[in-house]
Amino acid sequence: MRRLPPLNALRAFSVAAQTASFTKAGELLHVTQGAISRQVKQLEEAVGQPLFMRAHQGLVLTPVGKDLAASLEDVFAQLESAVDRAAQAVQRQLLAVNVPPTFATRWLAPRLSDFRARYPMIDLSITTDWVQKTRDAQNQDCLVVFGSEAWPKVQTERLMVEQHIMVSSPVLWRNDLPPSLSNATLLHILNGEERLPVWEHWIAVHGLSHVDPQPGLAFSTLDQVINAAVAGAGVAVVDQAMVVRELQSGVLRRHSQQQMSGPCGYWFIDVSHKPERQALARLFHDWLLTQFHRDQSMALLAA
Repeated sequence: MRRLPPLNALRAFSVAAQTASFTKAGELLHVTQGAISRQVKQLEEAVGQPLFMRAHQGLVLTPVGKDLAASLEDVFAQLESAVDRAAQAVQRQLLAVNVPPTFATRWLAPRLSDFRARYPMIDLSITTDWVQKTRDAQNQDCLVVFGSEAWPKVQTERLMVEQHIMVSSPVLWRNDLPPSLSNATLLHILNGEERLPVWEHWIAVHGLSHVDPQPGLAFSTLDQVINAAVAGAGVAVVDQAMVVRELQSGVLRRHSQQQMSGPCGYWFIDVSHKPERQALARLFHDWLLTQFHRDQSMALLAA
């Protein structure tokens, strides 16, 4: 197979042929007139005959040069068209993700602009269906699930553990003191039909044996518990990451600086089966971890 002349030489000749001037060709290609002249000479040596004749009015193409110039014009047009098609061929990709409702609205949604900026060609389909086993997620690529332990028989990676704090609305405070737990309404989170043992865990760790964890109001999601606390319905123990805005705005106040790791957290599960889907899921997983680590760093700085 015959070796082709350098692409730069072909391009220099093509532009020189269109402008009938080495100087103008150099200006268009942002090189010197001498560089254009050398590249054309290199091409002439490759084809074995002159491509231009020098005349008083400028450069004049030889018959061979005229034929080559016409062919190159078509070739470069095809190259530009091929590059445009290649650029447009980048397909948008859809990643189906299922996450807990409170996680979706309070943690994930405020951060999605960062994901879009990093991965503009990946569209997310986010659902909040109740998923208890992988067969419940046939139409999903990956899951973020809430729980105290990894799922059996499937690769599960822990993303974060809840960091519990006790909060209530300022309307319940008196003389800058939080409401007493002895007669406060406790707000509970349901996990299916049963309450999560959030209050039992808090009371045991902090030695509050005089507090009965049973009475109170129970809600199906943490988001509902937070909204009830904001409305002054009672006192809640919540994951700090889910009430950042409420604490910053002052609609919720921490009872103290006490904080403890909860028994539960968020786990990542890849339920896709195709390599290309798994690659997308891994990108999402890595982005989640980056966000969690950034939150932890900011919390340490604020402490």
